[in-house]
Amino acid sequence: MSPVIRLKDCLWIRTQHGEDQPVMRPMIRSLKQRGAQILVVNVSSPVEMAQLRERLWKSDQHVILQGMLPKELNALQPIFERRKNFSIMPIDWWVSPFWYARHATYNIFHTYNGIMVHTRRAPFLSGAYPPWFYVPQRRVAYEYQSALLRPAGLLTAPVLDVYKAWQRTTISPDPGRYLYFPYPIAEADVPLHADAPQYDFTNLGAIMGTWFMRDPYVPAALNFSNLYADRQRLIKLIAGFQGQPFSVYDRRQHKAFVPWDELTRIIRQSRFVVCTGGIHLNAVPKFLEYACLGIPMFGTGLPFEHPWLDDCLVPVDPMRITPAELKVKLTEALDRHVQLRQNCLAMREPLLRLFHPDTLLDLLDAQMAGKAIPPGYLRV
Repeated sequence: MSPVIRLKDCLWIRTQHGEDQPVMRPMIRSLKQRGAQILVVNVSSPVEMAQLRERLWKSDQHVILQGMLPKELNALQPIFERRKNFSIMPIDWWVSPFWYARHATYNIFHTYNGIMVHTRRAPFLSGAYPPWFYVPQRRVAYEYQSALLRPAGLLTAPVLDVYKAWQRTTISPDPGRYLYFPYPIAEADVPLHADAPQYDFTNLGAIMGTWFMRDPYVPAALNFSNLYADRQRLIKLIAGFQGQPFSVYDRRQHKAFVPWDELTRIIRQSRFVVCTGGIHLNAVPKFLEYACLGIPMFGTGLPFEHPWLDDCLVPVDPMRITPAELKVKLTEALDRHVQLRQNCLAMREPLLRLFHPDTLLDLLDAQMAGKAIPPGYLRV
């Protein structure tokens, strides 16, 4: 039997992209307090890459690659092709190069849909597909590139899906290789103050999410599609009711960067915050952040995790609901606001304990030792 891997004994490799992810900073602080080694590497630097190669080949220390872009992982692959002895903790797991998913000791997922898909217990999409084509909503080069590449993605999908089917035959569906590490949260990041409500419904989420789907369990027809099409449609419909009769704050109308302290203030001044995980039902950090700020949500639930969410969210089907049905649903939500807010406030302390970075690192260590995920995280 292979020795149990302990997180504090691993070498955690990150890049500047990983350093820029605020959601992972609580975890990094806890790792440093435990004495774990964390290395930030510049994959574009030949000197740093040579130093990394020499260090890794002189050691049998287990490596965890956390929060890297696909191009960064591709740059590191030659180092690990013979060495192996690594695990991977991606952010958007559906875009990670397949080689890593196949050869990693552990695939560590922040959202449980990745485990369900990789163990062949659920498809990547179980509901509506995104629209075939779309118009970019922002003056962002990548959005325009994705929109232009979308037709090519649809045309090449049948061929790519044959290749993906072959890839799936080469990877082990062993559940023991797939571990769960939900996004952590720190109490200091979700300060609770008594702000008077100014908005009935608030949108602070992005409405475009386009990727090239490298994971073999994700259909190629989704290449460069908008996985946030549900959020886009829901927000557009709600914004249409501004002043008729609802008060709506729509982040899309405010182009300037908004600091986190200002965002939390806007959230606390809202009766409801619009929240979905995309059409792939991904457990984005916003679900946890909004609940810990004491504000109920209006949007879509999650099929695999966050069982507490049922008491903090008014569920809707963004891709099918009509404007008339939505107006009724919004009115019903406001009628339930007091109770749902009380539910969120009651859940704040339990959630801060469940998703404290130290608790989650202990949870990951326990899974590596073969123990089951305790209650509170997953739906039965």
